[in-house]
Amino acid sequence: MLTSKDRAKLKSIMANEDSVCHIGKEGLSDACIKSIDDAVRAREVVKISLLLNCSESPREVASKLEKILNTQTVLVIGRKVIIYRFNKDKKTHVL
Repeated sequence: MLTSKDRAKLKSIMANEDSVCHIGKEGLSDACIKSIDDAVRAREVVKISLLLNCSESPREVASKLEKILNTQTVLVIGRKVIIYRFNKDKKTHVL
C-alpha cells in the first residue's frame, strides 16, 4: 500500500517523464498490456496516456491494470494514469 509520501515522490519523479504507452480506440489490448508489463518490470513506475478516441475511462484502465498486472495506481488525472509495482529483482528501487 502506498502512503501519501510515496505517492508524492512518485508523482514528482513522473512529472517530466513521457508516457510509455498510448491507449487508443482498441482499448487495453494484449500487446499494450505486455508492453506496460515490460515497462513496469524495468522502471517500477510508468505513465500511460489515453487518447481521446479510447472507449474506456482512465479509472477503468487503472483498475484493469491493477487486476491484470498487480500494480498500484499512483495517480489518475485527466487522460493520464501513473502506476507502480515493486520489483524485488532490481538492485536500485524508486522508493
